[in-house]
Amino acid sequence: MPPASPHQDQIVLGVIHGAMAFFLLAIMSVCAKLLSANHHVLEIVFYRNLIPLIPVLVYAVVTRKTYLLKTTKKVAMLFRALIGTTGIIFTFNAFKYLPLSDATVIFFTATLLAPALSFFILKEHVGPWRWAAILGGFCGVVLIAAPSGEAKLFGIGIAFAAAFIHAIVHLLLRHLKTESPFTVTFYFFLAGSVIPGLFMPFVAHMPGREELLLFAGLGVFGGVAQFYLTSAFNKAPVALVAPLNYTGLIWATGFDMLFWNYVPGWTVFAGSAIIIGCNLIIIWREQRLKRLNPVVREARDKSAAPT
Repeated sequence: MPPASPHQDQIVLGVIHGAMAFFLLAIMSVCAKLLSANHHVLEIVFYRNLIPLIPVLVYAVVTRKTYLLKTTKKVAMLFRALIGTTGIIFTFNAFKYLPLSDATVIFFTATLLAPALSFFILKEHVGPWRWAAILGGFCGVVLIAAPSGEAKLFGIGIAFAAAFIHAIVHLLLRHLKTESPFTVTFYFFLAGSVIPGLFMPFVAHMPGREELLLFAGLGVFGGVAQFYLTSAFNKAPVALVAPLNYTGLIWATGFDMLFWNYVPGWTVFAGSAIIIGCNLIIIWREQRLKRLNPVVREARDKSAAPT
């Protein structure tokens, strides 16, 4: 048999899959926002995770790959699942109180918060460029939350809390990088079904016929988006896939106009430009640091470490 060929990037296919992932996530957000008018957020989160959990579990059993459900980092996996479930609860709550475009922009700050948290929690080095980008991103949030903006301050607070939790999840995923993505995803779906499921007897309402389609879309689009996103990072470099996240603002703005006749004010567009620009600086610095000589980087990190 010929030797196995090394992994090769498929840039075009990876970019297409990444763009599809963020488009499907935007559709999932529309389903969640429409359902939030008549259903409790815990009920929405329950179906969001239960629907994709079933095929994932069936796949593991049918293909006899149940070993993928085992983990050597039980505490970290449990913590990631709990934090991730809390994050999606806050995310869907933000959709209830904010237009999709406003909430989407606030969520972008997760990329800015992650390096700040890594400095305080993981003691990682964060240079002046990234600190400046973090500060600039917060200025963008303040601009969106200004009295002249149309977004509600309560909703912005919830969205920012969701972004903060997303940043914590980013750090946890770094710790779980040795675990299979299938395993991490499975336990996230499992916790996201069990935790809100405990409250279902108190918050569940019988959905109408159209709402059944929305619940189905919530799970299906979210699950397929997860597949495309995983595929995108497998086929293309992070530096190319990560900025595609910002295409979500285009879809969110379009859906706001289509379903709710909402056109974001100038503060939202100006704030989003600042936040996205600061995010791109973070991504650029991350890629530049990866190209540094490991010895030089280690020496720099040690010199910056607190004594």
